[in-house]
Amino acid sequence: MHLCVCVCVCGMMTAQLEDMSTENSTANSTWSNTTKATPDYTTKTAAFFDPVWQIAIMIEFYFRYVVLALGIFGMAANALVLYALITHNAQQAKKRVINLLIIHQNLIDLSCCVLLVITYATGDTIYLTGALGYFLCTIFISDLAIYCALNASVINLVTLTIERYLKIVHPFWSKKNLKHWMIHAAMVFAWIAGMAFNVPTVFTTTVVYDGTCFPYFIWESPTAWRISGAIYIVVLLILPLIVFIYCYGCIVVVMRRQMRVMAGHNVEGSSQMNASQIQSKRLKWNIIKTMITVSVVFVICWAPSNIHYIVMDPNTMTSSETVGYFPTVFMVYLNICMNPFIYAMKHEGVKEKLASLMCKCQKKAVTDDPRGSSNNAGRTQQTPAGVIRP
Repeated sequence: MHLCVCVCVCGMMTAQLEDMSTENSTANSTWSNTTKATPDYTTKTAAFFDPVWQIAIMIEFYFRYVVLALGIFGMAANALVLYALITHNAQQAKKRVINLLIIHQNLIDLSCCVLLVITYATGDTIYLTGALGYFLCTIFISDLAIYCALNASVINLVTLTIERYLKIVHPFWSKKNLKHWMIHAAMVFAWIAGMAFNVPTVFTTTVVYDGTCFPYFIWESPTAWRISGAIYIVVLLILPLIVFIYCYGCIVVVMRRQMRVMAGHNVEGSSQMNASQIQSKRLKWNIIKTMITVSVVFVICWAPSNIHYIVMDPNTMTSSETVGYFPTVFMVYLNICMNPFIYAMKHEGVKEKLASLMCKCQKKAVTDDPRGSSNNAGRTQQTPAGVIRP
C-alpha cells in the first residue's frame, strides 16, 4: 500500500472532502463519517513542516526507486533459479510432485517481482479518471496485485510444508491417499485464496477523488481496521508459523531417528544400505533443510509488517509510524528476492545446475573472446625444418 502517498496528500484534500460531504449531506453516511474522521495531522498545514514528515516524504521518494531496483534484481535471480529447478526436475522423475511445489513457489516469487516492477513503475502521479483510473488505483497503486501474489506465496509455502510432513511422518498414509491432483488443486487454491484476502477489502475501502487514488481510505470504524488486520495476521502469519514449527519439528525428529537406525544397521553389519538409498535420504534431508530456511526467513521478513499494520491506527498515525512503514514493507519485498539465493546455497540440484550453467558461460566467453584468435595468431609456430618463427 502506498500509505505515505495517501497520508501526505490527505492534508491537501481534506478540506475539499469535507466541503463535498457538507454539500452532499444525504450522501453515504460512511463516506461522510470517514471524511470527518480524517487524522488531525492532515488538517494542519503545520504538519507539512514537521521534520519527521519531511523525512517520510523523502524516504517515500527514494523508496520507489529502491523497490524498482529490487524488483528487477529479483526477476533476474528468480528466473535463473526457476531455470535450474525446471532442468533439475526433468531429471528427477520420481520426485516431480515435490519439485513441482518448489517450482511453483519460485514461480510465485518471480510473479511478485514482475508485479513489483509494474506497480512501482506505474507511479501514483498519474491523473486517474474513469474506469481505467479506478482499475489502476485498485489493482496497482493500492499494491493489490503484489499482495495477492505474496499471499499466494505464503499459502503455497504452507502447502509444501504439509506435503513434506505427510510424506515423511506418515509415508504409508500419504502413499495411499495423497494424489497428484490434490497437489495441483492446492496450487490453484493458493492463487484463489491469495486474492480473496485482499480483493474485497481494497474494493470497499479505496476511492479515487479528483484524479488521486486513496487506497484503504474508507473504513466504517477503527474496529473494522483492527479486525481486518487481525484476520490477516492470524491467517497469514500466526497459522503458518504454527504449521512450520509443528511440521518441521516432527520431520526433523523422524529424519534423525531414521538416520540413527540406518547408521546402527551399517555398524552392526546386519544390513547394508545401497548407494541409491543413501543418496535418496541425503537429497530428502537437503530439501527439508532448504524449506526450513525459507520458512524461517519468511517469518523474519513478514512479522514486522504485520505487527506494524495491527499496531498503527489510520486515524491517529503519527509521522514516526509512517516512517516506520517503509522498512517493514521493504522486508516483505526483500523476502521474495532472498528465496532464490537460499535455493542456490542450500538446494543441491539448483547448485549443480547453476554451476554447470556458469561453466558453460565461461567456456563460451573464452571461445567468443576476439583476443583469443589474436593470441593464437601471435603464438610461435614450428616449421617442418624445425625453425621456430614468431
